[in-house]
Amino acid sequence: MDSVTTLRPHVVATQAGLLTALLTAQAGVQLLSIAMPVLRFFVALLFVCTVPVLLVWLRRVRLNAEVPGRVHRWSPGWVVGAWFVPVLNLWAPYQAIADVAAAGVPESRRSDVTRPVLAWWLSWLVGLVATAASVRMWWFGDVVFAPLVPRWVGAVFLALASVLLVTVVRKLSALHPVDERLIGTM
Repeated sequence: MDSVTTLRPHVVATQAGLLTALLTAQAGVQLLSIAMPVLRFFVALLFVCTVPVLLVWLRRVRLNAEVPGRVHRWSPGWVVGAWFVPVLNLWAPYQAIADVAAAGVPESRRSDVTRPVLAWWLSWLVGLVATAASVRMWWFGDVVFAPLVPRWVGAVFLALASVLLVTVVRKLSALHPVDERLIGTM
């Protein structure tokens, strides 16, 4: 039992490193998939591997961001759940992560930590919309609007979102280090 207890902090502490590695690989493969469409399978595979790690990390960093006097708009459960609720998933994850970024930071420095979160979120949304538009145009053979959104636009913005999320993960992990008292509750 003692050996399991001593391993837990190590697993929690290295989760941000694993997430950073997955996101970096995803950004690289996303950009390469523009030139080689066969790599789109690997983009999807990396995405499926990254999502659970990201969601667990988000919940844990949200729990670590509990600061007296700071009110969060979303509970730790909703930080994860908001990603799965249609329409709500267009702004709630950004709000939750921005709250975590602002927690424990003086008012004068809040924009320094929330600005990268906003940049990541906007590039993520633009990437999703551009990808959905290009897929729709390809699927339905829409030749009128096809030149408006080339296929590579979504890939570039999603790769940028991955790189920006790496900076957000590193900042939030540094701001809210692992609280070992919470390990049993996760």
